[in-house]
Amino acid sequence: MKIGQFASKHNTSIDTIRHYMSLGLLIPEKDNAQYDFDENCSHDFHEITELKKIGFTLNEIQQLILYRRIGKLTEYDQRITYTSFFEKKNEQIDHEIEKLNDMKLNLNRALQEMKVKLDQDKTVKIETIGVHLSSLELFACPVCHEPFEITEGSIQKDILVNATLTCPCDYKLQIIDGIIYTPDVANGENHSIESTDLSQYSEHYIDEYINTTHMDYLKKLHAGLSWSLRHVSSESLDGVVALELGSGHGYFMRHMLDRFPESSTYIAVDHDPVKTMWLKRIVERSHPKCKIIFLCSDFVSMPLKEGTIDVLLDISGSSNFAFDHPEFLLEFVDPLLKRNVLLHGYYILFENFVSKSKIPLALRDGFKIKQIKSHLKALDYVCTDDFLSEPVKKGGPLEDYFVEGESVRTYLYSGKKTIKPLG
Repeated sequence: MKIGQFASKHNTSIDTIRHYMSLGLLIPEKDNAQYDFDENCSHDFHEITELKKIGFTLNEIQQLILYRRIGKLTEYDQRITYTSFFEKKNEQIDHEIEKLNDMKLNLNRALQEMKVKLDQDKTVKIETIGVHLSSLELFACPVCHEPFEITEGSIQKDILVNATLTCPCDYKLQIIDGIIYTPDVANGENHSIESTDLSQYSEHYIDEYINTTHMDYLKKLHAGLSWSLRHVSSESLDGVVALELGSGHGYFMRHMLDRFPESSTYIAVDHDPVKTMWLKRIVERSHPKCKIIFLCSDFVSMPLKEGTIDVLLDISGSSNFAFDHPEFLLEFVDPLLKRNVLLHGYYILFENFVSKSKIPLALRDGFKIKQIKSHLKALDYVCTDDFLSEPVKKGGPLEDYFVEGESVRTYLYSGKKTIKPLG
């Protein structure tokens, strides 16, 4: 019978049959270009199946069948030979069972310890992150550029958790559960911020993301984070004000926070209130040392005072902006920065674009390394180090810009503004 019929008869796939043939476990007759599987092949397949059921690997089965074929064993001799093999396999399985029992014992012990620690964690008081009064000096109205005053709300231990901040032109910021919302975010939803549903984020959200994201992309993500840890840690962060553009789910932020000392301030900006609420809840569990400000705002109209930012963390913020805008985001952010600001950036690069690309022709320059370097140079940044990741072809549920046929890299950049002489 032909290979398809043989596979169907034995309820297996043609690929499995071909694999067994490559190992010499099945040896059908060949008639011209066609294979002919006879009863001997069926007998061999049955033997392979039975041996696999009792724990033999294909390599071990290969050895057993060769003994039978080459030795021309009588049934008695075959039983003697197989008995020897089976006894060795039995000893091996007994040994594996002992190892598995030890592993299970150790696993149960580790699991019990983990549950005890989880119960202890639940008793630890989590202090809500809010806006410290001293941090208000960092903010200014994006319209009239005047400072804000507290017009509603209460102060607890110099922290604002729920409040309204108003400037002379009546532009208002809302602080709700410790997060600052600009009017476009606070009033842009069909429901109130207070009723936002976080049910889409389970306790296992990060596990689910990792399990549904392509391994090559996860390796690229880890390589970038490792590179960043070395470079951000090499800078003095005492007393700095850091601004992260597009904090999202906080993969970068949660890796970096313990690098920032108590004297520093970390401003995490994102336009998505659901992501921001979730990230704030996660960060609160880590008891960070530095002051943290969560700001829900559009990137081009952040209510921050000019010349306040010491460290700019452009973690795909410019790239996410480039999906919808031809301009380079850092041109809008530039007035907020100090003259000697440090920049650490992640930029999405497309190695090629296919006809079905999700990136319109008019926006593709925003994903080319030559253009990004040109923009950074025009803004007076000098590169101190950079890194180009390996290309990947697939991402995960959050990386919806992948199209078959395109390859994507990440360009990591560390640099500093040059200080031009006055006048």
